[in-house]
Amino acid sequence: MRDRQSYQFALASAAVALDIVAGTIRSARVAVGGVATVPWRLPAVERELQGRPIDAGLFHRAAELSVAGAQPLRENGFKVELLQRTVEKQLATVAAMP
Repeated sequence: MRDRQSYQFALASAAVALDIVAGTIRSARVAVGGVATVPWRLPAVERELQGRPIDAGLFHRAAELSVAGAQPLRENGFKVELLQRTVEKQLATVAAMP
């Protein structure tokens, strides 16, 4: 056993919960991590998803909304695109679950 010299952690993460009935998103909960000092809930993204049929275009628009207004620092601008892709992928993954 030895001490780690570095620790692995997600540079960006997304937690997604979707309540889907007959192909339509009845409710959505979306939170992201690794982009602020605390996990960040995205109510605007949740509202965008709610009541809409599952669609790849919807997930793309929601992911764009997830980074709207982002103000990255000089050293972490790459996280904007990383977060957008992460949110879009998680939405599609959760929507495909039985």
